[in-house]
Amino acid sequence: MLSYGVTDIQTKPSLIKAMDIGEIVDKRKHITLGYYISAKYENYILPIIEKIDKDEKLAKLKRLKAHQDLEFAELGVDDGL
Repeated sequence: MLSYGVTDIQTKPSLIKAMDIGEIVDKRKHITLGYYISAKYENYILPIIEKIDKDEKLAKLKRLKAHQDLEFAELGVDDGL
């Protein structure tokens, strides 16, 4: 995968048209800002991204439910039950 700097893309926007998949980095701060994936790969990648999002949301809901269950259990103990 090729890496592209933010300033490179700003000075030459036609790079985006030439890219298939690339990492976008801020070379001054030495951090990765994200990844660019061409729209022609959307049919392959979109279902995977949706599955990851769904799994992450389910995991968050399970953690929230477990936390709420603990809070209710603590309230029950505090009330002398």
